[in-house]
Amino acid sequence: MNVNENLVYAQGALAAKEYLHKAQMDMKVNRRFQPQTLRLHKEAYLKDKAPKFQAGFMDAIGAFILSSLDGGTVDLFRWDVLSVLQRANRKK
Repeated sequence: MNVNENLVYAQGALAAKEYLHKAQMDMKVNRRFQPQTLRLHKEAYLKDKAPKFQAGFMDAIGAFILSSLDGGTVDLFRWDVLSVLQRANRKK
């Protein structure tokens, strides 16, 4: 899937980046760890969204997790999630 040609998918990916940024800031300010936050957000926010939006959202979350597991620190202010997903989709 070409991220640049699929606006709904890209919007989902950008929504995930925004969600991650808010979650990161909440962790820094409140020092609370709530494992269920992603699940609750997905259930409440994504349930009415188009399947391609949901796919973009979850793919971006997956890209963030895999980058973190690989040992990299993801700077969400500068992270170009659409480029990351575009490169991953080209490798398929």
